[in-house]
Amino acid sequence: MKFIEKLSNVGFCIDEYSESSEREMNNSLYSIIPKDYLEFLKSFQSIHNSDETVWFNSINDFNGKSNGDFKWNEFENLSREWSEDDEDELKIIDKFWSEHIPILMSVKNQYEFLAMNITKTNYGKIFHGKEPEFENVSEYCNDFNELISLFEESEIREYWLGK
Repeated sequence: MKFIEKLSNVGFCIDEYSESSEREMNNSLYSIIPKDYLEFLKSFQSIHNSDETVWFNSINDFNGKSNGDFKWNEFENLSREWSEDDEDELKIIDKFWSEHIPILMSVKNQYEFLAMNITKTNYGKIFHGKEPEFENVSEYCNDFNELISLFEESEIREYWLGK
């Protein structure tokens, strides 16, 4: 079963691409993301919960062409703002976000996200971060495939979707 079908089956709202939609990422950083995640990105225009407080970042988000209030790197931007220009803290923020791609965003209960690691050591692993220190993350699962399967578990589905 495709990722999109699994997410739809657990309660996510899916807007698929039309045939003429742009499906290429303009940001060269993302040329190093795992192939299964890239294929997933090319399969939808938006995926979100029913009240649009939890969503997957899309190609349009990464290309800066979405209409949402939150940018794909909003939590990085907030961290930088909250750092009050503390050089040591800015180094930590820069290092973290150069190694992680935020793939799922949430403002449902608090600001939080799931991010994919793109370093050699943890390539493809998914990490969970939340306010107030977005860069203080915990490992969530081993890869994108496992993440999609986790949504089928009632506890995970309840946490992210409220279902």
